[in-house]
Amino acid sequence: MKKFQSLLLALAIAICSTLAVNANNLEKATKPDPRMMSIEISSLLKHHKLKLKKDTRANVLLAINKDHEIVVLSVEAENETIERFIKEKLNYKKIHCPVDPDVEEFKLPVTLKASA
Repeated sequence: MKKFQSLLLALAIAICSTLAVNANNLEKATKPDPRMMSIEISSLLKHHKLKLKKDTRANVLLAINKDHEIVVLSVEAENETIERFIKEKLNYKKIHCPVDPDVEEFKLPVTLKASA
């Protein structure tokens, strides 16, 4: 009986400490950080096959829906090919970082690097 009580106590301590650690990690993971969203979006646009002679800039206006998908509202770029590329790469792609629910729209400057 004594072994059973000791085992039960050790199990209770292990569960409580695991829950406390996970609660702290969960709190950090749910804190919105615009830099994380920017990094995630840039990774979606990183490997393009556009033949650009120079670095090209675009301004993207986007929103995040309730399913954590990117919804591209508008793209301001030098030409239509770049606008189409950005819309195809970003529209309705899931984002995995936490987003501030109070912010309805995000304005994101994008720079596509020229082909080397």
